Amino acid sequence: MAIKNLFTGKPMTLQAKFTIYNTVSKALIILVFVAILPVIVEKIAYDHIDRRLTARGEKVLRIIQRGGIDDIVLEQDCSFESYSILKEEFVAIYPILKPSTKKPNIEIKNESWSIEGERLEHRIFRRQFTYDNQLYELNIGEGISNIEELKSTIQRFSLWIMLGIISISIFLDLGFVRLLLKPLNKIISSKLKPVPSPASFDFTSIPSSTFEFHKLDQRINEMMHKLKDAFQIEKEFITNVSHELQTPISIVQNRIENIIVEGNAPDDVVIRLTDSQRTLNRMSRIIKALLLMSKIENDQYIKTDVVKINELLEEVLEEVDDRLNQKNIRLYKNFYDDVELKPCNKALLFTLFSNLLNNAIKYNKQNGSITITTHQVNNKFTIEIRDTGIGIDQGEQVAIFDRFKRLNKNEAEGYGLGLPIVKTIAAFHNIDIDVTSDPEVGSVFTLSIN
Repeated sequence: MAIKNLFTGKPMTLQAKFTIYNTVSKALIILVFVAILPVIVEKIAYDHIDRRLTARGEKVLRIIQRGGIDDIVLEQDCSFESYSILKEEFVAIYPILKPSTKKPNIEIKNESWSIEGERLEHRIFRRQFTYDNQLYELNIGEGISNIEELKSTIQRFSLWIMLGIISISIFLDLGFVRLLLKPLNKIISSKLKPVPSPASFDFTSIPSSTFEFHKLDQRINEMMHKLKDAFQIEKEFITNVSHELQTPISIVQNRIENIIVEGNAPDDVVIRLTDSQRTLNRMSRIIKALLLMSKIENDQYIKTDVVKINELLEEVLEEVDDRLNQKNIRLYKNFYDDVELKPCNKALLFTLFSNLLNNAIKYNKQNGSITITTHQVNNKFTIEIRDTGIGIDQGEQVAIFDRFKRLNKNEAEGYGLGLPIVKTIAAFHNIDIDVTSDPEVGSVFTLSIN
C-alpha cells in the first residue's frame, strides 16, 4: 500500500520518506534514552553514595577499634546521634539489646529517618559491630532528596538537548538526502518528462557516484533507444502503407470513372459501379484520416501559427453555413471572451472545430439549434459547442473518442473517425475536451485551453 501525503493525497517523494524515517527513528531512540536516563542516573548516584557511606563506616569502625566509642564522640565532636546543620547527613550508634539472626550484618537501603520530629528520606548504611562485649549498630545516613531533583533536571536537560539534535539532524538529513537523490531527480526530470514523441527523448547520461542510479540511467537510455527505433519504424510503415493503399484505390477510381463516362455500360452496371465508387471514396477518406492521426501522434506537424479562437470559429462557420441552412438550424454565437493561442497549427485546429460543428449539424434535429460560447472560467479559456441533436447514450459516452466508434450505427456513411481526430488534435495542442449528453436532448462539447 503506497504511503501518501495526508494533506494532498498524492504519493510522497522518496526524499520526504527518508527524512520522516530518520526523524521518527531518532525520536524513538531519544525517547527510549530519556526514559532510561533517570534509572541510569539513579544507579550511578546510589553507587557513588554507597561507596562513600561504606568508606565512612569503615573509618568510624577503625576509630572505635583504635580508641573506643568515647573517642568517636570526642573526635567527631558529636553525640551518638549527630547530624549536619541541613539534616542531610548523620551518624548514630545504638546498642542492640535483642540481637536478631535474620537481620543482615551489613545493609544499605533507602529509609525515612526522623530528625528532630522531621522525617527525611536518607540512604542508610547500617552495620553491626561488637565493642566491649556489647553488640552495637552503626547508622550513617545521607540525604537523597537531591537525587530526585537531579534526575528531573538531567531528564529535562537531556530532552532539550535531544530535541536540538533532532532539529539539526533533520536539516542535515534533508541536505544529505537531497544531495544523494540529485542524480535520481535529474533522471526523472530529463528522462521521464512528457514528450511529444520518442524523437524528443533526451539521451544525455546523468553522472552519479551511486551504482543503482548509474544502472537505472543506462537502462532507461536503452529502453528509450528501442522506443525511438520502434517509433521510427512504425512511422515509416504507416506512411508507406498509406501511400501503397492510396495508389491502387486511385487507379481503380479512375478506371471506374472512365467506364461510367464512356457510357457503354448497361444501367444496372453503372449503378453498381457508382456504389463501388462511393465505397472507394469512403476507403480513401478513412486512410487519409488514419494517416492524419498517425502524423499528429508521431509529431510530424509543426506548431508555428498564432490563432485567435473567435476568428478561427468564424472561418469554420462560414464553411458550414450551407449545411446549417439545409437543416434550418439556428446558430447562436456567445463570444464573451477571446484568446490568442500560440504556438499552434491553424490547419489542424480548423479541422478540429470543423469536425465538431459538422457532427453537431449531422446529428441535430430539423429546425434545431447550435450554441457556441467562448468565455474565461477559472483561468481557463473554454469553448462550448451545444446542440439540440439526438444525443449520446450514457453507455456510449466513454467510447465516443475511440476509433471506428460511430455515434449512430444506422448511418452507413459514418466511419467513426471524426471525434478521434478531434481528440488527437486537442491532445497535440494540450487542449482538454469533455462531453455531456442526454439522448433526444442534445450534447455539449467543452474544450478547455490552459
